[in-house]
Amino acid sequence: MAQLRQYRDKFEQAGAQVVLVTMGTAEQNALFKQKFDLPFLMASDPKRDLFETYKIGFMTFASALSPSVAARVVGAVAKGHGIGVPYGNIRQLPAAFVIGMDGRIAYSYYGKNPADHPAAEDILNAIG
Repeated sequence: MAQLRQYRDKFEQAGAQVVLVTMGTAEQNALFKQKFDLPFLMASDPKRDLFETYKIGFMTFASALSPSVAARVVGAVAKGHGIGVPYGNIRQLPAAFVIGMDGRIAYSYYGKNPADHPAAEDILNAIG
């Protein structure tokens, strides 16, 4: 999230709208947005409809317990990606999409673990 915030002006200059989708409720999102002073829109998907539509998978139990995942999570938190108390299924993997005005997906990124996020530069390149 810290990286997205750093690139906020560039996203706006590109005409892009960043929307964060969570498994939290609208109330939980409002608290999260306030706590972290987020400048982005947030959408609530506690039933995981969007996660299922875009086929965003889950981390396996075995991989959740692996030292490499723990190291990546610690690394992500150190980089400012810490989000506090998670809502919903903690095995839910992250993803990022650039969706054009025509509704087509111009870019997709499926995280391999909870700390796996695309670089903001990659997202901006997909926007054009």
